[in-house]
Amino acid sequence: MLAKRGLPLKPALLGVLASTGVKEVKAFKRPRVAIISSGDELVEIEDFAKVEEGRRIVSTNSYTLDALTRVAGGIPVDLGIAADTKASLRRKLEAADGCDLILTSAGVSVGDVDHTRAVFEELGGELKFWKVKMRPGAPLAFGVLKGSPWIGVSGNPVSAMVSFEVFVRPALRKMQGYTALFRRTVTVTLEEEIKIAAKLTHFLRAIVTRAPDGSLSARLTGIQSSAALTSMAKANALLIVPETSATIVKGSKLNALMLDQTLDETSAFSL
Repeated sequence: MLAKRGLPLKPALLGVLASTGVKEVKAFKRPRVAIISSGDELVEIEDFAKVEEGRRIVSTNSYTLDALTRVAGGIPVDLGIAADTKASLRRKLEAADGCDLILTSAGVSVGDVDHTRAVFEELGGELKFWKVKMRPGAPLAFGVLKGSPWIGVSGNPVSAMVSFEVFVRPALRKMQGYTALFRRTVTVTLEEEIKIAAKLTHFLRAIVTRAPDGSLSARLTGIQSSAALTSMAKANALLIVPETSATIVKGSKLNALMLDQTLDETSAFSL
């Protein structure tokens, strides 16, 4: 036995297979992920002049979800920005036909221009669930459209990224045949007191560090607003705060979902 199902095809394994005359193996393909952002207020970075004029904001989710998809092994298919109309969103969802996963951001709340749910069902989509008890990322939807799974995340930049880590990344790994679907969690000691305002499971942006004795501690990256993307950029972990207590005192033990492979690296790329 040279390799079992689910083993990644790393360089050394490719060499082993070649050395024994194995020319072809069956492998899971990289899933194609249709990415759709929605909102009349959004523009691509090429139209940044409109942002400087105060008329629009950059569709940051278009870029973060694209990068997260690549890091998770998927192939992003950017379908652009849908306007706040049913017709525009319908065209985008129809263009996703043939993709292995449909990922939309915004349009899963309860606003007057949130048409995603209605259009999804009009196209024959089967809704599985709507909203989860977590923060950030409570507005989240899952369903199936023409045989392809659909995950709708919040339009808030941090909410979209947290939802990707908790729900989308494991789905992409499952599609690629991995057996370890979730990022590893570690036990950390809080360096500060934490208060939560709602009885929801919170995923707070944090920095986890290792002491000389091997123990791990965590502190927040700063403001935890769903719009504060800079605090997400600083984080190497998501601190998991259960809904059972409104106040977690300094020195308490909690679990942290590690966003990086090691504690010495804070991003997938270097500038």
